[in-house]
Amino acid sequence: MRPTATHIPGEPRNAEPPAALVALSERLQHPLLKRTGITATRNGDWALYVTVPKTTEVPQPDLEAMAQGFPVVYEAEPDEPLVPFRERE
Repeated sequence: MRPTATHIPGEPRNAEPPAALVALSERLQHPLLKRTGITATRNGDWALYVTVPKTTEVPQPDLEAMAQGFPVVYEAEPDEPLVPFRERE
């Protein structure tokens, strides 16, 4: 299956993500990854968030193995580059 265009997270069950997940999201490297981060699944479990090219078949077994047991949420890389949010002056 292909990654979703937009992931809609659920309300996290715990206020803070696990430290191991935070560390994983900051150091994970893989040729398919465009961005990594942390999100919650629709059920509220903390999960590794990754964006991959929209033509990628997911789940990716090697990425799932690197996730150390945490769920992985795949999202398709957007067509346009992301523009950083800027506060209005």
